Amino acid sequence: MSQFVIYAHSGEPERIHQTATLAASAAANGDEVHVILFFGALKRFMDDDLDAALPAGEVARGAHSAEDLIESARRLGKLRVYACAAQPRLLGISAEDVADVVDEVISLPEFMRKTKGAETKLFI
Repeated sequence: MSQFVIYAHSGEPERIHQTATLAASAAANGDEVHVILFFGALKRFMDDDLDAALPAGEVARGAHSAEDLIESARRLGKLRVYACAAQPRLLGISAEDVADVVDEVISLPEFMRKTKGAETKLFI
């Protein structure tokens, strides 16, 4: 099974939506998808504000929300969402709150070992 990895840094709506679109598409193609969240991307997930990540006017044109896309990938059993272990301290949030939002809080070196053989690695 091939791995598809996304290093998500930005909380900008377009980037969150692109992360969700790529994760859902890769999962639909049968890839094992790993998304690790940093900075603004983690804050967006923590705020439970993924639906605000759809670019203006897209709902009217039938686009899926970022939250719907993430949930679709999760239902396929192909998506794992991680938070970099250093982020809670850097962002001034509790590690427990982060653990409630992601599948796993993981050190960056451990994540890199876990996804070393990934065919696709994206930085968004």
